[in-house]
Amino acid sequence: MASSRNNTLEFSSGGSTVLGALDSKTGRIGAIQVVIETTFATLTADNVDQSLQALTGVAIPAGTVLYGEFSSVAVTTGLAICHRY
Repeated sequence: MASSRNNTLEFSSGGSTVLGALDSKTGRIGAIQVVIETTFATLTADNVDQSLQALTGVAIPAGTVLYGEFSSVAVTTGLAICHRY
C-alpha cells in the first residue's frame, strides 16, 4: 500500500512557530494549526490549487488544521501554529 506524502512528514523534527496577529512566516511549513479563530492575509503553497486563496480574509475556526507545502503564511487576526518539516 502506497503512503501519501503527509503520512511521512516529520513535524516534530522541524519545529513549530506560533503566529499571532500581524505575524508572518516563510520557509518549509507542512501544516498550519488554528488555535484561536484566525484570518490569514497570506497563504502560499506550491501543491495546493488556486482555491487556497479563497481562504485569505476569511475567519478559519479554531481546531482547523491545514496541510500542504506552504512557503508563506501571514496572520491578520487570531493565533495559529506553523509546523515546519
